[in-house]
Amino acid sequence: MLKAKITKMSRHILSCFALGLLAISMSCQAGQPKKEQPQPVEKHSATIPAKIDSTKAPISSNVKIIVYYFHGNARCPTCYKLENFAKSEVETDFAEAIKNGKLEWKTINVEEKGNEHFADDYKLYTKSVIVSTAKDGKELSWKNLDKIWQLVQDEKTYRDYIAKEVKACFEGKCL
Repeated sequence: MLKAKITKMSRHILSCFALGLLAISMSCQAGQPKKEQPQPVEKHSATIPAKIDSTKAPISSNVKIIVYYFHGNARCPTCYKLENFAKSEVETDFAEAIKNGKLEWKTINVEEKGNEHFADDYKLYTKSVIVSTAKDGKELSWKNLDKIWQLVQDEKTYRDYIAKEVKACFEGKCL
């Protein structure tokens, strides 16, 4: 009888262990060291013009576009791709707008003290790219680029999507 209880308990422990391993392998941070830094990405050849002239955009001089990448403490290789592809696209194709102060890139860890409000402000539930339009420091509109997870495995399509959405904001269509 004691042997049967031990066997039953062993099976229960093994089942819990197996479920735990499954959960870990499916999580975003599986095998990812927390301190790993994003790796540089290569530039793609986009169908959208390499340089987008944001100086001709209909936004006024006191309007600024902010592109955010939000993440938490746990980050997997795909999470780094999401950030690297978007950041590289914004910094390359909108370099003039960044230089002129019309566009800004921000990477924010929503789990750091003081940043928790972003999760509520933008209704975040996972790593996200948000494009925000602000006038005189007050946010006018924002858009969650919710297709990033679907597109991240195709770098060119992903980057084209980012460029198209940022360009739309410069054209006053950031909704």
